[in-house]
Amino acid sequence: MKRIGLWLSLLIIAGLVLSACAAPAAPAPAAEAPAAEEPAAEEAPAEEAAPTEAPEEEAAAEELHPALADGKITIAWIPKALNNPVFELGRDGAMVKAAELTEAGPYEVEALYVGSVASDMAEQARVMEDMIAQGVDAIGVSCNDPDGCIDPINKAVAAGIEVMTWDSDAPDSDRFTYLGVSNYDGGRAAADLLVRAMGEEGKVALLTGVPGALNLEERIRGFTDVITENYPNIEIVTTVACYDDINQGVQVVEETMQAYPDLTGWFFVGLWPLFADRGSMPLWEEAASSGNLTTIVFDTLPVELEYMKDGLVQGLVGQKYWGWGYDTVQMIYDRLIEGKEFDDWTDSGMDIVTPNNVDAMIEAWETSDFTKPLPDPF
Repeated sequence: MKRIGLWLSLLIIAGLVLSACAAPAAPAPAAEAPAAEEPAAEEAPAEEAAPTEAPEEEAAAEELHPALADGKITIAWIPKALNNPVFELGRDGAMVKAAELTEAGPYEVEALYVGSVASDMAEQARVMEDMIAQGVDAIGVSCNDPDGCIDPINKAVAAGIEVMTWDSDAPDSDRFTYLGVSNYDGGRAAADLLVRAMGEEGKVALLTGVPGALNLEERIRGFTDVITENYPNIEIVTTVACYDDINQGVQVVEETMQAYPDLTGWFFVGLWPLFADRGSMPLWEEAASSGNLTTIVFDTLPVELEYMKDGLVQGLVGQKYWGWGYDTVQMIYDRLIEGKEFDDWTDSGMDIVTPNNVDAMIEAWETSDFTKPLPDPF
């Protein structure tokens, strides 16, 4: 019995010793889990942001005007007629602006000078149809007739061609703007110049170009409104047309001088006959030189300035001829590149020239700098 008790005691003691010497249990790995998950949490935003740039780039590409796809912009600059020297300065302005834009990049810009030889609406419409068929990107046109231009302009717009008018408008067409003077206000200014030089009584004749041309009709309307509403002793005896032809202008002016030998005033709605050689209108020149005839002319080209310096012309109402081309090309460019919107009418500004400031206008032509304002004409 004593041996059994002794063995039991030894077994109990050995168990206690083994229990005390056993290695502690390893800690659970769950506590390290958050550290393993943190990299995944940081990378998630980068994975979500990556695709957001592609739609923006695609949207920007979709906003480009179709005309820009080939890297070249072709603009047809169409005057009323190629035989009218008044449009040549506008042509030069268009070419200069196209070259400037090309040099600045990133697009090549080409300005095409196209039109009918003489002022003819049917021929002008044919030219515009040709430009549509050629696939030009834009058209700037001076309309021979506001109604006759509607159909070709609308066809061009329907074909994806941007169209604006300059000098002479077609307001009922789909063109995006008209660049020019207020011809009505220009006519009123011409009437004011006439009265200042001639006085408040006399007989006056008007010379126009193509009957129905909106710009010319508005000048006539403005002039006539001032005279009929304010000067009952001034009679407008006739309005004659030369159809934008220099020789025909000379002819109708001389015929009018014969028909009305007591004529005291002229309003040339355009300067057509003044492009002819001196001496071509002897009756007009004799009356003008004597001081018995006052002549007011639209436009301020060098030939007119010479007539003014010689005392044959008393007042000029001028337009921004260079801008007809220079500004038109820039406006079309802005329309194609930026989708820029313009008012229905974009005022190009107007110059009034009299003997008081004629030298400043002559200097502008000699230096080709038309940015300086003219001195007061009165």
